[in-house]
Amino acid sequence: MVISLWSGPRSMSTALMYSFAQRSDTRVLDEPLYGHFLVYTGAERPCREATLAERPSKSEDVLAFMAPTPEEETGDRVLFCKHIANHTLGLPWSAFQAHRHVILFRHPAAVMTSYGAHIDRPLMRDLCYVHQMELAQRMESEGNPPVVVCSDRLQADPEPVLRALCDRLDLKWDPAILQWEAGARPEDGPWAPWWYSGVHASTGWEARPPKTPDVPDHLQDLHAACAEAYQHLLERAI
Repeated sequence: MVISLWSGPRSMSTALMYSFAQRSDTRVLDEPLYGHFLVYTGAERPCREATLAERPSKSEDVLAFMAPTPEEETGDRVLFCKHIANHTLGLPWSAFQAHRHVILFRHPAAVMTSYGAHIDRPLMRDLCYVHQMELAQRMESEGNPPVVVCSDRLQADPEPVLRALCDRLDLKWDPAILQWEAGARPEDGPWAPWWYSGVHASTGWEARPPKTPDVPDHLQDLHAACAEAYQHLLERAI
């Protein structure tokens, strides 16, 4: 089985990847499409050079990089691919159509505050809400609806949400996914030094109420533009 996680930025996707890495039946890949996204869009990121040095950027090479093993194809094992939702740009959807899909999102105010520590003026494309809404609509129309997860709910009450996620994916519950060792993992992408300090300091999920910070003035219009897609996702979240 191949599980594709389609996350927005700063939405706890790395923590969820670390969770699934604790399963004895699962292999994880960290944003295998990132190099292609950077070349296709020309997007500037603090980790651009490091990423392009280590990740394939041609579409055929990217898809080969994330190809499942025979056991993963038959469902005897699981391949968990953590993606950012806008990384599909320029790639054929047919490469992902047969996967099981999870969409992970967070309140826009929290995303903008966290993302803004690295990128002062994100674009609508960067925040992924419209991409995620359109992906959800496409999957639903194809009869393969995603499991939609709100990271604020996950943060507030981790175990019930993770149990529900595993159940929806037809995976046996494994309590090992609640904890991991502090520090980097071998699967981390080359961008980890820029983005992963928080998850590297953690040792697992701890229930805590999510915060909704104030949105900076210069991002108010962008925040308002995310509202429709955010609500669409929230209504479908487990």
